[in-house]
Amino acid sequence: MRFSLNFNLKLAPLFATLCAVGAAGHAAAQAAPEGTLVGIGIGYVPEYAGADDNHFVGVPIVDHSFGNGFFASTRRGLGYQTAAGGFGLSAALTYGGKRDEHKRNFGAGSDDLRGMGNVSGGALALLTATYKVGTIGLSLSTAQALSRRENGSTYTIGASTPFYTSATDQLSFNAAAVYGDNKHAQTYYGVTAAQSARSGYGSYRAERGFENINVGVSWNHAIDARWSVTSAASATRLVGDAADSPLTKRKTTPMVTTGLVYKF
Repeated sequence: MRFSLNFNLKLAPLFATLCAVGAAGHAAAQAAPEGTLVGIGIGYVPEYAGADDNHFVGVPIVDHSFGNGFFASTRRGLGYQTAAGGFGLSAALTYGGKRDEHKRNFGAGSDDLRGMGNVSGGALALLTATYKVGTIGLSLSTAQALSRRENGSTYTIGASTPFYTSATDQLSFNAAAVYGDNKHAQTYYGVTAAQSARSGYGSYRAERGFENINVGVSWNHAIDARWSVTSAASATRLVGDAADSPLTKRKTTPMVTTGLVYKF
């Protein structure tokens, strides 16, 4: 197991599903009042989607809501959200998609990808629509590549519902499925002839389709009026061309995250 502290949103691609699901029941569905959250999060996650090994990563948490719908966040990017009735809309600009062909002390990647070349991160447009039916939050979101169009885009459907609520705690069940376009599938799961010659993996053409299904539980605990802890445990199952890729060492991977947050 290795530990790395990564400030370039390494968790964004790995937790796209959890972010979308969280949006369904919480932040993206409501225009938050003005305020600031700061904290630190730690995750035990795969080195890349389908990797054989997990490692620890650290992520700073800074999230400011301006009270008029605009927000600036290390988790959500720079954007705007609004809500009317049970519907919510959110649009944000953020960064993600980076993957290295070598293990880095302060970055994303794995030595198992040696010869595949680095995937450069780039600007992403995150668009999310949410709808709440009783206690169930539904979401439909997309991450559209802006500056690195070759990385492709993804589309996520998600659902979240609490199954235990008290004065200080809430436990929720989350589920999501991620669909990737041709560019995204080929970039992260495909192997070109040139990559095959360098890496030893067989050539593989990955095409658009559902890439993974994620299920998990989350726990929000309020320590007092300002301090809180948010934790989540989930399993991601690669499907379709992603599951059959020669880069995929494990089709099912566990992920655990926890974060300590202070609210101003």
